[in-house]
Amino acid sequence: MSTPEGRRYGGADADERRDRRRLDLIAAGLDLFGSDGYASASVKRVCEHAGLTQRYFYESFADRPALLAAVYEDCVEFARVATVDAAAGFVADGGGVGAVGVSSPDAPAVARAALTAFVRCLADDARRARVMLVEVVGVNPDLERLRLNAIHEWADLILTFALGEETADRTQRLAAIGLVGALTQLLVDWYTSANGEFAAPADAGPDLFDLDAILDVSVELFVAAYESLLG
Repeated sequence: MSTPEGRRYGGADADERRDRRRLDLIAAGLDLFGSDGYASASVKRVCEHAGLTQRYFYESFADRPALLAAVYEDCVEFARVATVDAAAGFVADGGGVGAVGVSSPDAPAVARAALTAFVRCLADDARRARVMLVEVVGVNPDLERLRLNAIHEWADLILTFALGEETADRTQRLAAIGLVGALTQLLVDWYTSANGEFAAPADAGPDLFDLDAILDVSVELFVAAYESLLG
């Protein structure tokens, strides 16, 4: 005999309803953490935004940092899918990503397609930019490990594009990690300067962290690293 929690409502069983509630809480977390900041968004406020009681919050998350982790992972996955799809679109048009990686003539086009897709994910949704670049930093050791793991996963993706199925050596892996770190810092500077939290040096001009300029420089960095270290 089924319990009330196990019955189907609106065509959804208990597990499906729980999954929907979890997604609703992640969406609410993205809205609040990405707009007002993690520190100002209590569990109660998140639940009110999601239209759920706190009982349902603790059904899915142990605490507020656990929700932030889920929101961050959702943002990273969103950006990763967009980045991979952009490179895949290039491959479909005749590019050279495969078992041996990107061929040297194709590296600039693949780098620009992939980086443009990644940057657009943040530029087109300030909530994702804030969560990924600002709110997740320094919250607690678990979230720091999550953030650092994400950096290394992005580096792995770069190595996959560059080397295909070949195993990266130490220099290549360090180069990929460094590229992720450089792009991340440029985007942090872009976001914080755009929101009045950080000012460029006076002699650099107000447009130092222009997003198109950051994209151009990042493409050059990636291509240079590919040609000297990764290819």
